[in-house]
Amino acid sequence: MDRTETPAPYAMPDPAALPPDRSGWVVEPARAALLVLNPQNHFLRVLRERSAPVSQLVAAVALLCESARAAGIPVLYTLAGADGRTAGRGTAFGHPVLLRGADARDVAEEIRPRVGDSLLTARRFSAFAGTRLRHRLAELSRDQPVITGVFARTHVLLTAADAAMQDLEPFVVADAVADRAPDQHRMAVDWIAATCGAVRGVRGVADAFGGAPAG
Repeated sequence: MDRTETPAPYAMPDPAALPPDRSGWVVEPARAALLVLNPQNHFLRVLRERSAPVSQLVAAVALLCESARAAGIPVLYTLAGADGRTAGRGTAFGHPVLLRGADARDVAEEIRPRVGDSLLTARRFSAFAGTRLRHRLAELSRDQPVITGVFARTHVLLTAADAAMQDLEPFVVADAVADRAPDQHRMAVDWIAATCGAVRGVRGVADAFGGAPAG
């Protein structure tokens, strides 16, 4: 096979075929906060190059953001910096470094933060490491982080695990996260469901939020 050949696209997980739930948790709007991890143009381009389902990812995150805002549920973003300090040890494991080019650091237009959303700069794979995320959740009286974004096997997985270690109830929206290959996506979802969190589908979470998106 030509090494430059574009990989075959993969599909988002079927919500009807998600791993069994071991948590017994239910999304409660008064306790939930939506986390959007690294929704920046450069990372989305990396995913597109690997034929990941970026359009579906962006649409799912947009739906959840609108549903959350309509219901008064806080929306928090963690964004990677491009100064070299936030790359950490990730490059040794093949993780893409955020470029300094034109719009690389910008969030995709469809899911850009709005007035009232919280913005944090990511320091490590876990959104809790080196940020005020835990403190911000406490300020908001929220203990159910609902996690979306990229990359599933690193940022999403480790943020969920870190949340669980801090006695929070992490939810991961399986069809609102993505990675560079389907096996990486599936591994993250399966591992989280088996060890530390609840895995849900985007429609179920949007319905649980109870907010009707504008328009």
